[in-house]
Amino acid sequence: MSLSRLNVPSASDDIDDTDDQAQEGVTPRRATERPGDALARLMLDAVLNRKLRRLMKAASRLIVIKTADELAARLMDSYLTGHDRAVAVEAYTELTRTGGRLEQQGRDDLRKLEHGRSVILISQDPERILVHEAMGSADAIIVLPPPDLAIIRKTIRAVTGRTVRGLHRPDIEELSIADLTTAIRPGLTSRECVINLRRAARNRIQTLDNNCVLALEDLAMTRPVAAWAFDTLRIMENISSGKIESTALRYACLEGPPGTGKTTVAAALAKSAGWNFVSTSVGRWFAESGGHLGDVIRAARRFFDEIALAKGPVVGLLDEIDGLPNRAAMVPSDSQWWTPVITFTLTEIDRLRQAGKPILLIGATNHIERLDAALIRPGRLETKVSVLLPDFDDRRRLFGGFLGDRISDDGVAMLARLAVTATPARIESWCRTALARAESENRKLALRDLVDLVAPADGRSAEKDHAVALHEAGHAIVAHDLGLPILEISILRMGTVGGWVNTRAEEQGLFTRPEIERLGTMILGGRAADMVLGQGAHAGAASDIDAVNTLLRSAMLDFGLYGSLKTAKNTDIRNFVDGVPLATAIEMELNLLLERAIAIVSRRREDIFMLVAVLLKERVVTGDRLNELLGNVAAAAPSEEETIGDSRYPRRSA
Repeated sequence: MSLSRLNVPSASDDIDDTDDQAQEGVTPRRATERPGDALARLMLDAVLNRKLRRLMKAASRLIVIKTADELAARLMDSYLTGHDRAVAVEAYTELTRTGGRLEQQGRDDLRKLEHGRSVILISQDPERILVHEAMGSADAIIVLPPPDLAIIRKTIRAVTGRTVRGLHRPDIEELSIADLTTAIRPGLTSRECVINLRRAARNRIQTLDNNCVLALEDLAMTRPVAAWAFDTLRIMENISSGKIESTALRYACLEGPPGTGKTTVAAALAKSAGWNFVSTSVGRWFAESGGHLGDVIRAARRFFDEIALAKGPVVGLLDEIDGLPNRAAMVPSDSQWWTPVITFTLTEIDRLRQAGKPILLIGATNHIERLDAALIRPGRLETKVSVLLPDFDDRRRLFGGFLGDRISDDGVAMLARLAVTATPARIESWCRTALARAESENRKLALRDLVDLVAPADGRSAEKDHAVALHEAGHAIVAHDLGLPILEISILRMGTVGGWVNTRAEEQGLFTRPEIERLGTMILGGRAADMVLGQGAHAGAASDIDAVNTLLRSAMLDFGLYGSLKTAKNTDIRNFVDGVPLATAIEMELNLLLERAIAIVSRRREDIFMLVAVLLKERVVTGDRLNELLGNVAAAAPSEEETIGDSRYPRRSA
């Protein structure tokens, strides 16, 4: 199907929202579209004008689609992919990690423009995630808002074949894309879909309310955020008890990527202190006013007045403050309009500060670099608090909190390791989606449900999957045989990595020479499996070879584990390690480690094939699951030819 499929439906496809036809006992018409496809089509139809439709059909065009969130980006990617072979569609929802550094996405896609193909890049935060060339050269940037009531009604009609009645705005409050596609299903009547949406909305609102009353100690925060939050909470409690004056409070600015929990932190702080909580955003000022200058200022005044006139202590949250532009970067024509709004906001912040009341004002922004300097100077939003992505412990607490005891601790830890760039909001969305799907299918939640969301399948061929599974199984069985504890084995793609085995080798602290050799043997276990049980050695082991070379070089020149105590900075690569040239010494060691790995692979080939079969089915195997598969049998003692001694190189006396 080509992109012409994106045309607005004909009049006969529209929904008569006033239809009161009773649907009790009526067999639904045959669905014409899947819920996700219908929702994506209608969302796109709502924003495409005639010019944009022509542009999307033209050759060699670059279009960026900005969605409201990550789920919407993936929905549009799934819908648009494959519609037209001349159009390359790719969704990017996070930065890629290369060599421990986060980098922007989309550069490789731009090369397709040189061959006459059009490119559509989709992201919920394209300014941050996509390369600057994409944003600067785009023929169009299409902003896709969340689906409104009319779009959801039309989606139900497209899926069920029936008109919709009785669906109102409160029935869809705070619902995510996953909520919508889970509630609207083929085979249901439109009335049943409406009931599902109402139930999902009630659950969503209850969840949001519960999040607001969480104590700070139950909230997953990075260490800097926790330090600021608990220190501020202590000051607020002392103000409430009359021990100190309200002037001790310092207004703050929470900054960080979308979805990291800035609003949640502010609300939890207010609840923990027992203070009132009032929130607004710059976007809401415009939505409530129609965008006229006087009305915008009046909308802002209502927020500041509500705080200033509050009867008790209050926390005020001003979100999206980067919506107020930096006056230093404005052109004169813009400055004439914006200056009164910015000046009024600054004056009102000063008024709250001088009121002498227990007031804590908090700003929140995704782009602190865009803020006017006067907003964040001392006396205003002076304390900068970076609310960044959660670390491993935070992610584990988040998954554990949302999933309870439905998933084992081992599985929760594995999910936390997979979700390396996930925000708290994204983790919550994954958990809610997986729970909803399991519930809709009347079964227990399985670890695979979460893995499919955290690391979805990438369309790799069955042959490539088998090759990756064999390689990783070789690593894992060799590691198990050598007594190296395993965290998980995966054949999921993560960036440029096709699969991996995580061990606890790095946790054991100071390495000895036998431990270095065990680790090196494990690293070469994948290549050994390729050689003995697969189609032969291949380029997939390139990173393994580089890693084991680096490990051995460090052991010889930095750790002093191979006789010589000369360090790398005092040793030229042409020098010798106990009478043997360095390159020769590393090569000799590599050959011995590979021989050891090949011997283990040959002896445990049945275990490797068994693990390959499980990996192809389950995609991720935790350490506990591996022990279960192997019967918790301890690794067999290595044979004599598998043992590496410590006298390989002649020793020199000290």
